[in-house]
Amino acid sequence: MTELNYTPPGSVRGDANYADYLALWHLFEIGVVTDLDFNSEGWDLAEKREGESYPPTRVALIDVSVAYHHPNLVGAINTDLMIDFFSARLGTFPKPSQTDPFTPGAAQNMAAPLGLGPIGELFLELTAHLPDEYIAARGPWDQRQRVLPTTSADFSAHGTAMAGLIGARPKGKDEVEFVVPSRIPLSEEDGTDIDLPPAKLPAGPSLPFAGVDPFCEIVPISTSFDPDPEQLILTLLYAWIIGADIIVLARDFPDPLRSAITGRRDNGKVLPEEREALLKAYPCELTERELELWDALHDLVLKISETIPVVCAAGNGYDDSMIYPASLAAPPVSAAEAQNGKGNGIIAVGARAATRQRAAYSTTSTQSAPISIYAPSGDGERLDVGMQRLDTLDPEFRPFDQADSYAGQLNVEYTGASTMPHPIDESTYSTQPVISTDVPGAAGYNNSPFPYATNDVGAIFDYRSYYCDFSGTSAACAMTAGMLSLAYSAGKIPKGNGSLAKTLLRGGTAPVDDTAGTPVLRWSVL
Repeated sequence: MTELNYTPPGSVRGDANYADYLALWHLFEIGVVTDLDFNSEGWDLAEKREGESYPPTRVALIDVSVAYHHPNLVGAINTDLMIDFFSARLGTFPKPSQTDPFTPGAAQNMAAPLGLGPIGELFLELTAHLPDEYIAARGPWDQRQRVLPTTSADFSAHGTAMAGLIGARPKGKDEVEFVVPSRIPLSEEDGTDIDLPPAKLPAGPSLPFAGVDPFCEIVPISTSFDPDPEQLILTLLYAWIIGADIIVLARDFPDPLRSAITGRRDNGKVLPEEREALLKAYPCELTERELELWDALHDLVLKISETIPVVCAAGNGYDDSMIYPASLAAPPVSAAEAQNGKGNGIIAVGARAATRQRAAYSTTSTQSAPISIYAPSGDGERLDVGMQRLDTLDPEFRPFDQADSYAGQLNVEYTGASTMPHPIDESTYSTQPVISTDVPGAAGYNNSPFPYATNDVGAIFDYRSYYCDFSGTSAACAMTAGMLSLAYSAGKIPKGNGSLAKTLLRGGTAPVDDTAGTPVLRWSVL
């Protein structure tokens, strides 16, 4: 295997002249593929098991909605099971199916392992609701549901990027119909003749994009941007009902008792003095029911993680203020201890830049909740007492505006026209983001003035708009979920024990090193 250099060679600094680099560097970094022909032991094993009729790994993505019509996500998204809790309290189905995916009576029999109290109450409500509502939602495509789902592309950028990194399918040039912008027909409203291209268009450009596990199935479970505890409980219960193998949470739960700003907690709760300070600044009253539901959500996440690993983004807060529920991640235990019920299956994921050091923004471990694993992502600028890391390729960066001592720390030498390349150290900024799938058109991260597709032939106007830069611990979280899914799909990790999955995924119980960003997500440890 040829050694690949993920870091662009030094170029002219300060003029935004970024050297070319491998677009899918993250797949090489985690060892899923080994060369540009995309040879992959994991993919070969997963494909073999798929041929032996093993069911695909089911990944529940609790996020905003997903643009399931994206070419790379067609076949990756289970559109029969995806559900939206944004629009309706007990959920509504964005894409009705002609086949009921639920086994009669199976959902009602799953409540016992989860306990009673408010969880049990909501479980019974949800399971009683799903079959009737689902059947009501089925039927001919021209019939509207009683409640319209909030799954517009306007809300789908983050979920689409997450889904792409987890399980996007590669698409070749012959699978993508493309129209160059100069051939876009004008509308009749402009008073011009419409000159649509022929139905069969020339093959356009192609990025051989693929998620970490292109054999899994993803079930988007949509929520609002600021969900209450009841909505979050319902999303987790739904993931449980459909038999998810992995749950992905690249977000925080706004629990007023557990979402500590400083990361300081006692038994999972914010310390009393911090809560008192917060209440003085933002006075609010919580009802007994709200407190009961937040407590129930806390218990439910931990309970579900015993059998279904819950992969969480650690947060982008620079310091040790790990977001909740990633902050519930217990230290890894030995495989024997995990099989005896020790530890938990909550996996807190930090971000590691292509320069193979912790990303500048990535939240670090706390004493009670260490980062479980680091995974590739983009970097971030930072300039504070803890770290100095600036993008010296940014057009706004001027070395001569920096103090000599700071320029020395960056190993940047100003020559009047350019600066010299500098070796990688703690202050080196990584220019490589992660590439993922995007909502095409105006609503995506990489927005475009061109519409999604032509009305007549479904051809793509702006191929570039189908992909975007995506970073943060969210990207690292998605990659970790994809790797765990691939480990399941390839038969490398047994399903059904969240704590064991965490230990095997990270390659043991070695302590975390937040400075180096280890342990690292790698296929080789499996």
